[in-house]
Amino acid sequence: MKYGSLFEKLRRLRLSAFASSFETLLEQDPRRAAEVAQILEKLVDNELAQRAERTVERRIQDAQFVRIQTVDTFEFSYNPSTRKLKKTYLDLLEADHVQQGVGAIFAGSSGLGKTHLARALGYAACQRGYRVLFIPCATLLNRLVSAQATKDLEREVKKLVSPSLLIVDELAYVTMSHEEANLFFQVLSRRHDQNHPVVVTTNKPFKEWNQVFHGDATAHVIVDRLTEKA
Repeated sequence: MKYGSLFEKLRRLRLSAFASSFETLLEQDPRRAAEVAQILEKLVDNELAQRAERTVERRIQDAQFVRIQTVDTFEFSYNPSTRKLKKTYLDLLEADHVQQGVGAIFAGSSGLGKTHLARALGYAACQRGYRVLFIPCATLLNRLVSAQATKDLEREVKKLVSPSLLIVDELAYVTMSHEEANLFFQVLSRRHDQNHPVVVTTNKPFKEWNQVFHGDATAHVIVDRLTEKA
């Protein structure tokens, strides 16, 4: 159809009456319809662009980044670790890793920019229209424990599972109780089942995670969930 693109845009905007009126005009007066189509398509494109911009702004606000950090302001030449990371990171940033269900783990000592890079991944995902949640691990655990105490755990878990991308900052900075580790695993497991990726930052190497999660078995299964597609 000659005006298929215009009809598709009207459908996306849910302007069925506009589409119907234009289709009638097209049948009755093709020449006039061609003139109208030029103006209408410009208006439709402008509306779609503004809606997309508002969606991105809303996604960024809902993500709760605390501060906006993008890859443009990150200094990869900072030290050998960050220089080595650059190509892998930029490849991940360029790819639609959220759609592919691919997460990331930023592990290293303080001051390397782990949180900056994690936020930059989240910001890029927002630009693509994905729902993102950035949350410190301590805040996440507090929310889960409080929800369990008030018998509202299922709803809280859903809030943490529903975003397309979850970024957990400062994982393993403090030791979790057995209850906290189990609650955290519930979130990871549910996100894993729905192919919703997780990005984490941590200053602890994997070999020390058994001290954080109370035992090798729990640590192993959490690492397995985080690293399967990361």
